[in-house]
Amino acid sequence: MHFGIFNLMPQRDKNKPVRQIYSEMVEHVKLAEQIGFEIAWFAEHHFSNYCLCPSPLTMATYMAPQTKRIKLGPAVIVAPLYEPVRMLEDIAVLDMLSDGRLVLGFGSGYQEYEFHKFNIDLKSGRDRFLEIIDMTEQFFTKPSLKHEGKYYNIPETYFSVRPMQKHPDVYVAGLFNDPETQGRIARRGYVPITTTGWMTLEQIAEIRQKSADVYAKGGGNPNNMPFAIQQYIYVTDDKADAENAADHARYVRRVATAMREKYGRVDGHWLQEIESKGEPPLSEIANNAVMGSPDKIAEQLIREIEGLKLSHLSCFFAFGGLEHKRIMRSIERFGAEVMPKIAKHFGGDLKNAGNPVKRLQVAAE
Repeated sequence: MHFGIFNLMPQRDKNKPVRQIYSEMVEHVKLAEQIGFEIAWFAEHHFSNYCLCPSPLTMATYMAPQTKRIKLGPAVIVAPLYEPVRMLEDIAVLDMLSDGRLVLGFGSGYQEYEFHKFNIDLKSGRDRFLEIIDMTEQFFTKPSLKHEGKYYNIPETYFSVRPMQKHPDVYVAGLFNDPETQGRIARRGYVPITTTGWMTLEQIAEIRQKSADVYAKGGGNPNNMPFAIQQYIYVTDDKADAENAADHARYVRRVATAMREKYGRVDGHWLQEIESKGEPPLSEIANNAVMGSPDKIAEQLIREIEGLKLSHLSCFFAFGGLEHKRIMRSIERFGAEVMPKIAKHFGGDLKNAGNPVKRLQVAAE
């Protein structure tokens, strides 16, 4: 079990310069590395203020010389929007320049607004995604790449730049109801990852069970299945401060839901914040989300690590335009006050907790 930091890089304030958002992200990642985080994740979205990172591979490569130990990766590559050969070359460059610190996250995408600008039908996203992760698997396991599919035809290709790693960890977001995707996850030792927002433990467990059911059908042991989640994290002893943070988390959900459900309104590249149906009050969001005192957060995460057998927790600290100082303070307190409590519960070492990530594991254990 280990922790990561997720970087969405939103621009909720129109007056905040893009360069400042990038600079603050760099500070967040460096601090996360300092306190012992395993991975720094970089999101991908296009053409809106929801996320100012259209190229997570570029951002991860930019961060390589500014960090030393922390792994770097996209969360996620929206695979259908890529030309696969160029994508694989960029992956190899990132792994080489980071001295083998690449991790990969893939997804099929969900924002039709983005797909439309790339002249790609969102309905084809899942099939394009499957072809691209198959090509990526071949890229890491074979001396050359050759592919004949519905959407991509690649002649036999040898690459001049190859990754340093033989088998980087691969995380796959979403598609929990898709048996073909979940089957690939089980056979190849990938890690299913889901965004949980302010779901309860029981609600997250239902998502894990969907993946575990398919994992078992593929011959794997669901008790040993790797599993990762992403959650809002905010450390504070003040209830009003937590509810203010909950407003920022709600903003992220409102914008993402509007785009997913296709009722979002965009002025240029600026997304309007539209109230979602059935959203709970801020007090409930703050209570259910991983927000509050170090004791409250540690207890929540211990229950989740044990109940979900987590392999990885992607911590979303910089959500919805939270102020930089508050984010940095939250990360600092998480490292100084929360992580030691969790480690102590598990005998002093988080390696004793959750299920390990084992790339290319044999499914039938």
